Amino acid sequence: MQPGFLPSSKTAGSEFRQPRDVGLLPLSSYNFPVAYFLGIDGGATKTHIVLSNGAGRPVVEGQSGPSNYHIVGVEQAAANLSAAISQALADSAVVPDGVKAACAGMAGFDGASDRKNVQKILTSALEASGMRCSWRSLNDSVVAWAGAFHGNPGALIASGSGAVAFAVGENGRSARADGFGHWLGDAGSGYDIGRRGLRSALAALDGRGPATRLTEQFRAVAGNSQQEWTGWLAELDSSISHAHEQLRSFAPSVAEAAAGGDAVARTIMHEAGTALASTAAAVLRKVGLLTDAKVATAGSVLKQPSCLYQAFRAALNAHLPGCQIVPARAGPARGAALLARSPGLVPQDALQAHG
Repeated sequence: MQPGFLPSSKTAGSEFRQPRDVGLLPLSSYNFPVAYFLGIDGGATKTHIVLSNGAGRPVVEGQSGPSNYHIVGVEQAAANLSAAISQALADSAVVPDGVKAACAGMAGFDGASDRKNVQKILTSALEASGMRCSWRSLNDSVVAWAGAFHGNPGALIASGSGAVAFAVGENGRSARADGFGHWLGDAGSGYDIGRRGLRSALAALDGRGPATRLTEQFRAVAGNSQQEWTGWLAELDSSISHAHEQLRSFAPSVAEAAAGGDAVARTIMHEAGTALASTAAAVLRKVGLLTDAKVATAGSVLKQPSCLYQAFRAALNAHLPGCQIVPARAGPARGAALLARSPGLVPQDALQAHG
């Protein structure tokens, strides 16, 4: 019998009767403990969490600001994560002691040097929320893969603020590509698209590049005069989080201009799609998924049909003919909750932190 569930009124054709002994309480008077599992998707733009029950069904969700400590710092990342957890607990009847285990997919957890800060963030956030459960942390690409494929072989390419691919092969071996951050990596991400769009707008205004509608969008953001542009550009140096937000938030303007036929914007989107296909193909090759390969997509950049998506699909097929693009079964936060409930699905060669 599954914990927390009563037997049906009839079993195997015979009637189920409650014992009639005097002094026994009715079955409805007993409390059957229900275990809950916390899944965390800690991104560069937002933090999303899911609490699921023992059957894997989501019970409540919470959301708050980013928890990539490279962008917002350790203390703010912990505070944002704690806020998301507290929101979920407040919106549900779940008490902190009812949470048995947690799994966090954290953007910015890219190497052993990040482990200490990730442990500090998770420990601080869980303690602030009153939770004393065991936890593990992984790169956010791992939980995105788990949500997309429910722990089965396949590759996940995620492109939102950043861009990363993660795959697991038939033998359980995993591989990751890109996710190197906005300075040297994240090709095809929202940040990459926004930065290239802003560079193209400035080049057009200077006469160094072809005319583009992106100059109009840039003026709407930074002002109409060169003096205003200079001031806007100088403010980018005020903080990494401010610069990241400004560049990332210009990506929708590039997508809009591309949809309207702007040649410069279409080139940026096409090259971003091609770059994402190369990243996805790289992890598939590393884990040996060369035939009947499956790729799921995640993140805002690949969510909507666009010239970027068309370029991505065409380039992926050129790399690996017959490769299928499949819908993700669930999102990253639910993937994290799955790994909290079934830790045996975690690829053993994946970078991890525990607590």
